[in-house]
Amino acid sequence: MKSYGNVIIFVAVWLYGMLFVENFIGVDNGVNIITQGSIAAICCLGMTFVLMTGGIDLSVGYLVGFCAYIFGFCSVTKGMPVLTAILLTLLVGALFGLLNGILVQLLHIPAFIVTLGTGYIIYGIAQIFSNGSAITNLPESVLAVGRVQILGLSSTVWIMLLVALVCFFILHKSTYGRALTSVGLNAAASRLSGINAAFTTVAVYVICGLCSALGAVLMAARVNNCVCTMGGTDFTFTVITAAVLGGASLFGGIGSVWGSLLGVMTIFTIQNILGLMSVNYYMYTAVQSIIILAAIIFENVKNRVIQ
Repeated sequence: MKSYGNVIIFVAVWLYGMLFVENFIGVDNGVNIITQGSIAAICCLGMTFVLMTGGIDLSVGYLVGFCAYIFGFCSVTKGMPVLTAILLTLLVGALFGLLNGILVQLLHIPAFIVTLGTGYIIYGIAQIFSNGSAITNLPESVLAVGRVQILGLSSTVWIMLLVALVCFFILHKSTYGRALTSVGLNAAASRLSGINAAFTTVAVYVICGLCSALGAVLMAARVNNCVCTMGGTDFTFTVITAAVLGGASLFGGIGSVWGSLLGVMTIFTIQNILGLMSVNYYMYTAVQSIIILAAIIFENVKNRVIQ
């Protein structure tokens, strides 16, 4: 359970769906689950980097909404080329991530307080900037970013896989990834070993901001709508739940790319099962809350056993 708990949970959820849920088995439904979870998976990968330091980013959902509107404003209202609009949106995400990182690391403010505060600031700025309006009827060139079908899968899924490969290399195969693990396990010892803990910590929030902005671009293209409320608290909670369910530790130092992807697919499989069973949305929220609470309890028990 300590090493393969996320795999066991994923298999158990799929077995339940195959045995007890009508219309669950099928290629179309499997592709639908992957497609539905691909955007959350990108943001979850960014969250995994933050959790590796023992921090947390509660502004992700609000940043997704704001960046989605920025993307629509640049590409539709201002008529910028799609690539330019995407790059500007990514820049906005990176800047807010940098702000979070600076406040957390250099001013030594707890990540929970910083990101909760910046999340509401981002939401307020988004409401003022958009005046509560939405940008719809996006041009085909914009919609194509997240809707082009390649080998039966949408471009959103392929972009998610590409991001996963990049994150895998950074986290598991690079010097920065080893430094990140060290800082998450013991920041003081890492500094004494010559690791730039400040840079390592600030960088994870920038990465998380970039992933949130990319998720916003794909979400806007997929739903043909750019509105600042399309992320929010629920989306942030889903991303954190998936990362923790995938094996990332809320106490830092532990996490993996493929584990986080597995956590996302588990969450969206549960959501799919509850939808096929016509279960009330609030029941899904309760189930999600139970999952993250159980994961936190398991993490505490595991750490006590190891000690």
